[in-house]
Amino acid sequence: MCESLGISTISCDTVKVWFWKFKAGNFDIEDEPRSGRPIEVDCEQLKQIIDQDRNVSTRTIALELDVCQKTIVNALKRINVTFKLNHWVPQELTAEDKRKRKAACLVLLRDQRKEKILDKIVTCDEKWVYYNNTNRKGGWSAPGESAGSVARRALINKKVLLCIWWDCRGIIYKEYLKS
Repeated sequence: MCESLGISTISCDTVKVWFWKFKAGNFDIEDEPRSGRPIEVDCEQLKQIIDQDRNVSTRTIALELDVCQKTIVNALKRINVTFKLNHWVPQELTAEDKRKRKAACLVLLRDQRKEKILDKIVTCDEKWVYYNNTNRKGGWSAPGESAGSVARRALINKKVLLCIWWDCRGIIYKEYLKS
């Protein structure tokens, strides 16, 4: 009958439910309360979870708070928190590494003032450049807040070897070699 009136089967079933409800004398058109996951989340509790672990996923938070993942995403938008990827830094430097680098720079500056030694130097370096990097992590941050930094791990993804020569005026020559 519903198909002959151009009504889908799902709509027809809904009409039948309401018909029997009204026939039984229940004229309340509000939906009855249902069991299920809560649709609201405590924003303060959400902020605490993110403060404990900035790399936590929305799925993990949803499981912990027993709500759906979309609810967590909506709550994060309400408290104005976004997911940003961390910045790569070449490596973690110890205090001793920093001290040695500073001393070397001061010696070079002293010699440059005396003899213009840097004008005579041509140097070369080789570096593996990774162009398929899928291992970065991110964390939740408020607008204007830094995402943080993570030391680059040894990767075995696709890479090329960059060979580069330069002097004090800039790059003289560079070449990319396949692995």
